[in-house]
Amino acid sequence: MSTNSRTAVSKESETEKKLLKRLFGTVEIILIVLIVLSIIGIGIVDYFPDYSRHYWLAMVLVFAGACLILEWSRARGKGHKWTAIVKTQLLLWVGLLLAVQIVFLLQRTRGLNNENTGLIILLLLALTTFFAGVNLGWRLLVVGILLGLALIGAVYLEQFAWMFLIIAIVVVTIFILFKYYAGKRMRKNKSQQV
Repeated sequence: MSTNSRTAVSKESETEKKLLKRLFGTVEIILIVLIVLSIIGIGIVDYFPDYSRHYWLAMVLVFAGACLILEWSRARGKGHKWTAIVKTQLLLWVGLLLAVQIVFLLQRTRGLNNENTGLIILLLLALTTFFAGVNLGWRLLVVGILLGLALIGAVYLEQFAWMFLIIAIVVVTIFILFKYYAGKRMRKNKSQQV
């Protein structure tokens, strides 16, 4: 392989890495995973009720960890105290953890059925995520809103619960394609200007 072809291959792979970084920053990857896991949780409560409690408790911890990471990365270098960040996030997510435990207590005492349990927990998660977004930024607000919309959709179209997963995949695909073609257009415009 000649030096020129190696250079061209390395530039090409470097361009692909930059494109992936533009399409999927750490924040976007975290948020997409959170949305998909939440939508899967609706189905788990309905079809695997014995495992749903553990799943949702784990989801609270996953959301709390993700928000803590997001806030820490946002606050780093701005002089914010780590203890204040942890205190705020702990209060928010421990509150949700306790609320989820109460919902499962109601389920065990036959106050709620499996379907309603999952919907209530998703509502609590959507609301807590929205509140976390007030501190962390608009992306988490959007995740809270999307979870709320998924909840509304699940209420009206419960038999199509897996359709939400397909819709989420379509939305993510459109986002990727949009970012890809927008980046391609920008690179083309840049190369024409040079």
